[in-house]
Amino acid sequence: MKLYYKIFIPVFTIIIFTLLGSNNFRNEFKLSKSIQSELNTKTSGEKILAWIEFKDKGVLADNMIYRPEKFLTQESITRRKKVKPLNTLADYTDVPVYADYINELVRSGINIKNKSKWFNRVSCYLTKEQVNNIVDIDFVSRVDVVRTFKKNPEDIELQNSNEEFEQNSDGIPNNVSYQLNYGSSLTQMEMINAPIAHDSGYKGQGVLIASFDAGFDNLAHPVFDSIRARGLRTFDFVNGDTNVGDQSGQMGEGSHGTQTLSLVGGYRPANLISPAFRSKYILAKTENTDSETPLEEDNWIAAAEWADSLGADIITSSLGYIGMDIGSSHSYDWTWMNGDSCLITIGADLAVNKGIIVCNSAGNEGFDPVHNTLGAPSDGDSVICVGSVNSPSKNRSSFSSVGLSVDGRIKPDVCALGSNNYVAAPNGSTGYTSGSGTSFSCPMTAGACAVILSANPNLTPRQMWSLLTQTADSSFAPNRRRGWGLINTWEAVKLAKPKTLNLTCLIEGFYNSGTNTMVNDTVTVNLRNNISPYNLIDAAKTILNSSGSGSFTFNNAANGVSYFLQLVHRNALETWSKSAQTFTSYNLNYNFTTDSAKAYGNNLKKAGVKWVMFEGDTDQNGTVDAGDLTLIHNDQINFASGYIVTDVNGDSFADVGDLLLAYNSALNFVSAATP
Repeated sequence: MKLYYKIFIPVFTIIIFTLLGSNNFRNEFKLSKSIQSELNTKTSGEKILAWIEFKDKGVLADNMIYRPEKFLTQESITRRKKVKPLNTLADYTDVPVYADYINELVRSGINIKNKSKWFNRVSCYLTKEQVNNIVDIDFVSRVDVVRTFKKNPEDIELQNSNEEFEQNSDGIPNNVSYQLNYGSSLTQMEMINAPIAHDSGYKGQGVLIASFDAGFDNLAHPVFDSIRARGLRTFDFVNGDTNVGDQSGQMGEGSHGTQTLSLVGGYRPANLISPAFRSKYILAKTENTDSETPLEEDNWIAAAEWADSLGADIITSSLGYIGMDIGSSHSYDWTWMNGDSCLITIGADLAVNKGIIVCNSAGNEGFDPVHNTLGAPSDGDSVICVGSVNSPSKNRSSFSSVGLSVDGRIKPDVCALGSNNYVAAPNGSTGYTSGSGTSFSCPMTAGACAVILSANPNLTPRQMWSLLTQTADSSFAPNRRRGWGLINTWEAVKLAKPKTLNLTCLIEGFYNSGTNTMVNDTVTVNLRNNISPYNLIDAAKTILNSSGSGSFTFNNAANGVSYFLQLVHRNALETWSKSAQTFTSYNLNYNFTTDSAKAYGNNLKKAGVKWVMFEGDTDQNGTVDAGDLTLIHNDQINFASGYIVTDVNGDSFADVGDLLLAYNSALNFVSAATP
């Protein structure tokens, strides 16, 4: 018994010390499997590029969410209003990383490379010893690898082409009667049907485009004169300064960015004109061509956050993040391409969530009969993944990456010309050259998005995706090679232009037949598909004036397509148009007040010489009944007032007058008449 006691005491002490006296047992779980794998290959003093994630953003983070103007530009706030409710324009991902945490890391000797508020992380180079020390810091919640990628040496974009001299303004004339002389860029512009959009006045004006690439070595090229004249912002996320050109002693070479930028916004008549030559630009250098692993995802994420803060409407990214080593701990392979796994893809989807249209190259990894060859973040479900087609066949380019995503979604989404595109020459030249790759089809598509956005600035990223895919040449049969097909800029513009409904309707309790006037109030009009189940296509609301008239603007409606009009008011009976109606030349006029036959099922009431919507459906269940009367009665005895659903006559009170109106409707068993 004494022997057992003597053994038990030291063993018990060791167990308690291990569990309570040492942090290593607990904190090793802060290390991802990927970084543990990478650390096993490193020697003492050798560094690894890593993410350090924090547990929170400080005690004031929740309060900051409600003051987005403190950390976002007005342009960013305005853009977000298209996709977010006014009371949630910012969220936790927008709050900056807590400065005290960063300062403590810096004091410990760690140099910060990039900060990410979206992921509450910083990237930095760490030794094994530093990693072991960091996990013991209380505010550190996780340490992971920053994914890095090598360039495929056989990538078609690395091939050189012959240079052509610049033409004078009389240069090569168009063989068609466009207003602008596109010179040798005519073919690539006609393939996406952009010149007609230009002739109609849509040139990307009012749109801010962020271009991510390996730097821009020839911004003095004449094709960028108009971009420079409008002013541009730049940042080099590789070297940490604002110069995105080539500099002595700095990392990276920017010929690729010169070429891609010329395809989205270049303007040099008789030589090269690209879709969005009237847009404004911000340029980010995110790729280090001097490195063995030039693509580092922390640079892309930092650039996306920068673009968001400046109010960018579109990101064009001619970079694809994919590795060829299956199971690698430091890069992604095709098995990751499910839209939810790659950090850079999650970042791209976050950008879309904040209202930014993100266009990304599909990749140049060609065709595989079994699985996708995509590069992140093009696998994102909210990212417009752009493949390449040839001219004149419009067939998929042999190098263009294919889907499906691992979770079965069609990728690429759309295509543009990406073979032998006419581009600005790099390296200080004033001439032009040609290049191939999805890096060249992507900026053309992003430029087309800017043209479409200039026709309708209220479009959301999802609406833009819908417009591109609906009007592309394979929309009837999308597939894993070309997606929905070659984009059609002008057809998308026509579909995108806002449609206006000029409506007249009167609401029974709000209308005075003696004076022929109505109390102003808000009505919502839903556009419904003209066949069962009559799906909602778009919705708009406005305040009807004293004549019962108002204009409603729709962003998703199309000319020549028939829609039912469904009228919804806070306490009137839901009312549908007699038949499906069609917008012509972006306009539609409809008057419910002239005849009961203007409503489906003749479901209107005569008031003097006009026809009005039935009143009293305060619970909006399609019937005026005892439930509505009870609601009104309860508010009446409680002296309720203001803008309330039980105010059936528009006098801002719930009283006996409201009760009588609803009672009359209930007595006549009034209910909604719908297709």
